[in-house]
Amino acid sequence: MTRVSSFGQQQVMLNSILNNQAQMFKDQKQVASGKIHETYKEFTGEVSTLLGSKNLLDRTQSYIGAASHVKRNLDVNNLQMENIIGKAEDIRQSILESLAQDKTFVLMDTIKEAFGSIIASLNTDIGGVHIFSGGRSDIKPVTATDLNDLVSAASANDLFQNDQRKAIAKIGKNTNMEYGLLADEVGTGIFAAIKNIADFDNVTPISGDLTPAQNTFLESQLAVFDAAIDDLRIVSSSNGMRYGRADELLTEHQEKETFMLNFISDIEDVNMAEAITRVNNDQIALDVSYKLTSDLSKMSLLNFI
Repeated sequence: MTRVSSFGQQQVMLNSILNNQAQMFKDQKQVASGKIHETYKEFTGEVSTLLGSKNLLDRTQSYIGAASHVKRNLDVNNLQMENIIGKAEDIRQSILESLAQDKTFVLMDTIKEAFGSIIASLNTDIGGVHIFSGGRSDIKPVTATDLNDLVSAASANDLFQNDQRKAIAKIGKNTNMEYGLLADEVGTGIFAAIKNIADFDNVTPISGDLTPAQNTFLESQLAVFDAAIDDLRIVSSSNGMRYGRADELLTEHQEKETFMLNFISDIEDVNMAEAITRVNNDQIALDVSYKLTSDLSKMSLLNFI
């Protein structure tokens, strides 16, 4: 007759309980953390792949941050360029209307308002950083406040105090993008065009009916304004092209980020539905172990006598 010792039987049941508890603890940790393992060494042969993927993800996310920053600044540049071009066109249109009617109407008032608005655009700051100042971002790039300052200046260039350092950011592995615009780069041409008329008005006030000399002078300034506006549009177009490129790279980086996040998740993240199912099964197995151990501990030969 085969005999089973009570001690041996109890040891088997105790080991079963301990194994079930250990498995349940492991599965509960996976559910709580969402990770298959707690340390890299537990991934064995996939450690290099996982670490390399995370390094690539970090670089991609840094490019996303840089490209987003560049896009925001280029968007602000575009907004201010549109205002400056619009004001330059307002002046040109006012000149045309004055020539057509041989009267100045509100030409000088239009110029004063437009010049003030252009100054405001070039002195735009974001959080105290003047975007058209180059490296001297803590100061306003344009020192003038009104048309009198422009008339007083020997040259339109004297009103700018930005340096020539344009902002640059690395938005891709092999892509450094220059995204800053400089106040003198944008404003010199249109300031000079406005100064021509302001200086003429300072000597021979332009008001009321146009004299033949005034008419001839204003006609000559149309070509000057056309050239200044064309220059502004070239700068604006270049800014727009950089915006398009930054947007394109940002989309590429975001798609790569999504891929890398999924790739890394496949390696280190648990399938939550499966993990919860395992925890439930572990609980059932543990309950059964407790029940069997309890029942066996109560068994005695007296039950069979």
